[in-house]
Amino acid sequence: MSDATWPPQRVRLAPGERVLFLTKDLRLIERQLYEGLNLRMADLQVSDLLDDINTDVMTPAWVCFDHDPAEIAKNAYAGLLREGKRVFRQNALIDGGFAAIVSGFRKGTGSSRETAPQCERWSGVRMVFAASFAPIHERNNINLGQLMGDHAMLARLQGGEEILLEEFTRRYDPVTRLILEGGGLFSFSKRVASGEIVLPPNATGRQPMTMAEKMIAAKMLNPGRDGRFVQPGDAVLARVDAGYSHEFTTAQVHEFLRQEYGNDYQVQNPQKLAVFEDHLLYADGVARMAPFSSKIQTLRDLQREFQRHTGVRDYGAVDGVSPGICHQVAREDFVDPGDFVQATDSHTCMGGGNNALSYGVGATEYAALAYSGFTFVQVPESIRFELHGVLDSGCTAKDVMLHILATFAKREDTLNRSMEFGGPGLRSLHPDERATLCNMATECTARTGIAEGDRALAEWLAERRPRRTS
Repeated sequence: MSDATWPPQRVRLAPGERVLFLTKDLRLIERQLYEGLNLRMADLQVSDLLDDINTDVMTPAWVCFDHDPAEIAKNAYAGLLREGKRVFRQNALIDGGFAAIVSGFRKGTGSSRETAPQCERWSGVRMVFAASFAPIHERNNINLGQLMGDHAMLARLQGGEEILLEEFTRRYDPVTRLILEGGGLFSFSKRVASGEIVLPPNATGRQPMTMAEKMIAAKMLNPGRDGRFVQPGDAVLARVDAGYSHEFTTAQVHEFLRQEYGNDYQVQNPQKLAVFEDHLLYADGVARMAPFSSKIQTLRDLQREFQRHTGVRDYGAVDGVSPGICHQVAREDFVDPGDFVQATDSHTCMGGGNNALSYGVGATEYAALAYSGFTFVQVPESIRFELHGVLDSGCTAKDVMLHILATFAKREDTLNRSMEFGGPGLRSLHPDERATLCNMATECTARTGIAEGDRALAEWLAERRPRRTS
C-alpha cells in the first residue's frame, strides 16, 4: 500500500503479507527471515517475545551515518547478535516482505533516535505490535504514521479479520488521532497551515498550573474561552521559541524539508534555531570509524548546506575545534527563561536549568516545527522535587539525581512526566548544578526537567549574554 493511501479505514493483512515475531529464541527469528517460517500470535505467549528492544539494537550508531531512511533500512536491527553474528543480515527485513513486526514489553527503549522506527517503515513495515512502547519511540512512530496495536489485535488480523482504523487510534487524544489517521506529522501540519484543520478552543478552565503547564499555556495556539489554562492530557498546538540539531540529524531535517516543501523552503525564527558540530567531530582518525568517513563527511556537508540555506545559528567546528556540546552551549547562548525549546538531542532537557521547557524530538518532528513554528504537545503530568538544606562537601547534583533514579525513577514515578525542581535547597545550587538536575531527567525516562528561576539564574545569564540595546 502506497503512502498516499495509508492508512486505510479498514486494516487487514493482505494475502502474502507476513508478520515478523521478535522472539527471545533468536534462531526462530532467523528461520522467519531466511527459511520462510511464518508464526502465529495464537500459538505464542507474550513471554516468548523480546522485551526492552533498544533503539541502539534497531539502528546502531554506525547505521545512523546514513541520512537516507531507505539506506538505513538496509541495516535494520543490525545490533541484534547471536553468538557474535548479526541475526539480521543486510536487507533481511526489506527482503522478508513483512507488513508487521511484533515484540514484548517496552519496545524502543534507550536513545530517542528516530532512525529506529524509520528502519521498520522503509522496510515495508507499517504496523507495530507490542505489549507497551517507550514514550519517545511511540511518538516517533506516530509522527511517521505507523499504526501501533496490541497482541490481541494482531491475533484478530492473522485470523482474517478486518479492524477499523479507529481501533488503532481511539486511545489517543484528538490531535494525535488526526496525525495518525492522516498518515503522519507532515500531512497533519500542512492541513493545519492550510486551514483544513482548525482545532477547537482548549476546554480546560481557570485553575492553578505547574511550571510546564504555564509554559505550554503561554505558547498554545488554541487557548480556551477562559484564557490560557491547560491540564495533564490536554492536546494542544504550541509555538516553539528555540531549537537545534546536530550533525547526526541535520541532514535528515534538510532532506525532509526539501522533499515536503521544495528546495526554496524557509524556517521560522532562524535566530533562535541552531546547528552544532559536536557529535562526530572527533571521528576522524579513529580506526573503527574509518569505513564510514565518507558518510560522516556527507552529514557534515549537508549540515553546512542547511545552515547556509536557512541562516540559523552556526556552531560548526572552527579549525577542528567544536564550540561545545549542543545542550550546554544552547543554554549559555540563546535559551531564555520561559522558552519552549525542541531539539534533536535526548539531553535537550538540560535547558530546563534556564527555567525553560525543553525536550528532545526526532528529525521529522523537528523539521515540521522548524518550518511551521509550532508543534503538537500533549501536556505531561508533573512531579515536583522540593529541595531543602545544603549539599555536603563532595556531594553534587548528580548524586541527588542518582538518588532520584534509585528511588523514584525505579518505580516509574518520573515516567514521561515533567520533573520540576524548587525549594530553598535548589537556591543553594549553582545554575550549572541545576542544569545537571534537568539534564539527567532523560535518564529517569521523564519528558523533561525544569528548575525554578531566580536572581542567581538571571545573573548567570547576564554574564554570558551580550548587552541588548534598544
